[in-house]
Amino acid sequence: MKTIFDKLRFFKFHLLLFFAVFTSYFGFSQNLFVGPGTEFFLNNNTEFTTSNSIVTVDLLGKFSVEAGNDWGSDQEYVDGYVTAYGDGDTKLPTGNNGVYAPFFAKHTGNIIGFYSNSSPSVGSNGVDVDAVADVEYWKITGNAVITLPWNNNSDITTLVNDNGGKLNSVSIVGYENGVWNLISASQTNTVTGDLLNGDVTSDANNEVDLNKFTQYTFGIDHQAVLAVDDLFITNGINILSNPIKSNEKSIRFRAASELNNLKVSLFDVTGRKIGQYNVSTFNKVGSIPKNNIQSGVYFLRFDYEGKQGVKEIIIK
Repeated sequence: MKTIFDKLRFFKFHLLLFFAVFTSYFGFSQNLFVGPGTEFFLNNNTEFTTSNSIVTVDLLGKFSVEAGNDWGSDQEYVDGYVTAYGDGDTKLPTGNNGVYAPFFAKHTGNIIGFYSNSSPSVGSNGVDVDAVADVEYWKITGNAVITLPWNNNSDITTLVNDNGGKLNSVSIVGYENGVWNLISASQTNTVTGDLLNGDVTSDANNEVDLNKFTQYTFGIDHQAVLAVDDLFITNGINILSNPIKSNEKSIRFRAASELNNLKVSLFDVTGRKIGQYNVSTFNKVGSIPKNNIQSGVYFLRFDYEGKQGVKEIIIK
């Protein structure tokens, strides 16, 4: 038998769904707004669209999904708090200020999340935290293994290059009593993607008590920076003639051994990729064309056999 709460939630959902479908059918592009004292619940077998507009949620309203939800896109997301009911692997479709930043949770029990495209709280760096991002943050409560995504808005390029140049040092950090700490043990985060698009997951074997921290963002794990599996340590890559003279036609580097199918990417200081090359060394030396690159500071990212490293170069 349905409880009064279940019936009320069912009624609220279908009433709001009617307005959403009505708007879509007649071609309006007005955003869906969940007002005070109202809950919009989306279960997993419901076909739902906002016609490429965002959902705005009042602080006293609620947008909720069933565990296992995968709804959301860069055109259809929730600006406000999102609640996921139950246990499961859930995408919480959060975003703000034109930035879609859904986080993923493998959760036990309900989980609530919110994203802000603004600077997180200023605090000191805790044990094993070398740096903290200053672009965005999430608020999350519950118990879960979480995954936070980044894109070119996140400026992971600067965070990594200014702090050891190792992509796999990116971790999830949480703010607690004025201090930013790793939310999982050092070197237990899993990083995928590249400097411009990727994500980081907390320790897959241990849920995080997310109620312990008030904000979450990206940080640098000091122990991962020191780890000896760095590409430059194992393969000894060094840039030749750096700064690079204006009349040179290529950017050259030397490795400790011959390398085949080395992936080399060139970025400017904003993180924009200028070029990408597959290189094999000859006599332990490789190169990429300099073309007509203007003078300034750039970054070379090397990818080889699952390892990655970044070198700063200067072109005169």
